[in-house]
Amino acid sequence: MNTQLEAHDLVIEAQARRILDRVNLQAGRGEFIGLVGPNGAGKTTLLKAILGLVSPREGVVFLDGRSLARLPPREVARHIGYVPQALPETPAFTTLEVVLMGRYPHLGPFQVEGEGDRRIALEALRTTETHHLALRPVATLSGGERQRVFLARALAQQAPLLLLDEPIAHLDIQHQIKVMEMVRDLTSRGVTAIAALHDLELAGLYCHRLVLLHQGRVVAEGPPDAVLTPANLEEVFGVSALIYRDPATGRLVVTPSHTPPKTSQRLRVHLVCGGGSGAHLLYLLHRGGFAVTACPLGQGDTDRLTASALGIPFIPLPAFAPVDDDAHQRHRQLVAQADVAVLCDVPFGPNNLPNLEALRDARRLLSLEKTPFAQRDYTGGVATRIFQALTPCVRCGTPEEVFSLLLQWEQQRACVLAVR
Repeated sequence: MNTQLEAHDLVIEAQARRILDRVNLQAGRGEFIGLVGPNGAGKTTLLKAILGLVSPREGVVFLDGRSLARLPPREVARHIGYVPQALPETPAFTTLEVVLMGRYPHLGPFQVEGEGDRRIALEALRTTETHHLALRPVATLSGGERQRVFLARALAQQAPLLLLDEPIAHLDIQHQIKVMEMVRDLTSRGVTAIAALHDLELAGLYCHRLVLLHQGRVVAEGPPDAVLTPANLEEVFGVSALIYRDPATGRLVVTPSHTPPKTSQRLRVHLVCGGGSGAHLLYLLHRGGFAVTACPLGQGDTDRLTASALGIPFIPLPAFAPVDDDAHQRHRQLVAQADVAVLCDVPFGPNNLPNLEALRDARRLLSLEKTPFAQRDYTGGVATRIFQALTPCVRCGTPEEVFSLLLQWEQQRACVLAVR
C-alpha cells in the first residue's frame, strides 16, 4: 500500500474525557475508508485531528511521511480537502463564490482567482450537480443543496486527500448514491477519501475499508464484510442484526433481527430446500425462535447464503456437486434429530435426490408446494415415487402457512407437557 496518511496512537481529551484513545489509522493512495460507529464514537474528532483542527495530547499524524504539526496551514489545505458536518454560515456569498474559496490555498498573497480557477470551480459545480445554483446566495439554498455546494468547494481544492464528515446526511437517496459514486470514482483516479458515515449499507457498498469506532477506540478495521458482523454491531450499537450480501446486487444488507431466545421446548425444524426455495421460510423460522437446520447446500446457493447469514446449521457442498455418502449420512442425522421436517418447493435431480431420500427418517413431515411435485422431478419419476411414499405428509401452499402450522403444533406440545 502506497501510504499517504498515518495516524499513530492518537489520544485526544476534552473536559477530562478521553475522546480518542490510542487510535491508529493508515490510508493508502486511492482508498475510500469509511469511519462508522454510534454517535459520540470519535469519528468527527478523528477527522479533525487528521486535518489539524484539534491537537492530540499524544500521538502524531503523518501526511506523505511528514508530521502534520510541522506543516503550514496553507500547505495542509493544498493536501487535504474537508467537508464538515456543521456547514459554516455564508449568507453574503453566492454558490460560485463559496466554491471559489476552495482555490485560496493555491493563490499567493493578494492574488485573485483567474480564469483557470473559475473553470475548476465550475467543473466542481457540475460534478456535484449544483451548477444551476452558481449565482444563488448560499443562504437561500436547502440543506441538501448546501451540502453539495461545500462538497464542490472541497473538490475545487483538488487536494489528494478528501475528508468528509457525514457527506450524505442531508441528501435524498438519489444524491446520496451519486455522492458516494462520485467519491468512489475520485479514488479510482488516485484521490484518497476518508468519510464518517452512519449509513452502514452504503458504507459497505462503496468503501474499500471500514474502521469501526466505539467510545474513542478502534473496535474493528478491514473490509466491510469483516467489520460489519452481527457480533460487532451487537457490541458497538447494542442491536441484533442480520447481515448478508444481496445475491443480485452484491449490496451489503443490514436488517434488525428480533429473535426470541431459544429454549429446549422450541420445535426443532429441519428444511430440505435449495435454489432459494427455502430462503423466506428460513428467515421466518429463525425470527420466530425455532431451532432450525438445513440440508446439504452447494456453494453459491441462495438458501445457503440465507442460512449462513442467519447462523443456521447446514451441510456445505461445493457448487453443483452431488450429495456424497458422508453428506447424506450427516443429513440423515439432522432429519432424525428434528421434530418436524419441511420439504420446500425445490426441484430434484440426480445430484440432490439423496436429500429427498433422507426424509424417510422424518418424525413428521410438512410439504411446502407451490408447484406440483411431478413438475419438479428431473429423475425420470424416481423422485416422485419416493415423495409419494413419504407419509403422513401435510401440504402447505406458502411459507406463512408452514410457520402458522408449526406454531400450532408447538403450542399443542406445550399443553401436553404442561399436563404431564
